[in-house]
Amino acid sequence: GVPVLKKILFEVAGSPPFQLNIERLSADLGISKPTLYSYLSHLDMAGLLVGVMPEGSGATLTRKPAKLFPDNAGLLPVMGWPLALDDHIGTLRETFFASQLRAAGYDVRAAKEGDFVVDGRHRFEIGGRRKSRKQLAGHQDGFVVRDDIEMGQARVVPLWLFGFLY
Repeated sequence: GVPVLKKILFEVAGSPPFQLNIERLSADLGISKPTLYSYLSHLDMAGLLVGVMPEGSGATLTRKPAKLFPDNAGLLPVMGWPLALDDHIGTLRETFFASQLRAAGYDVRAAKEGDFVVDGRHRFEIGGRRKSRKQLAGHQDGFVVRDDIEMGQARVVPLWLFGFLY
């Protein structure tokens, strides 16, 4: 029970933006897939983890999430956040972005191209100061969200601004 829940939280916190692999995770934890889904649902209801569904997904009950994040970036230190921040800065950035938009009532999905698609229309690629628009090529409603910048321009938005949505 509880030790497995702690392992799930540690796995999510210590991984790059967590791509959910139910088969691997259930095997690693020594539990069945239905039990893992049940644990993930309980962690979601407790406000600890959030599954981000894939772009264009159908009913949430029949589809597994594409990405799994802590409910908010403030939970990372208590979930076993690794000491080497540089190795997992992408997790922190994506967790912050997704949690701020979800808290403001937006529908946030994992995008096929880019990191997220919001309300089925706007695409966002999250990264550091040098993040480019390469993954968003051909998308009129695409934005690059950069950490480590103070001001944005021409479809480049500073990550910190999304904190005002909460």
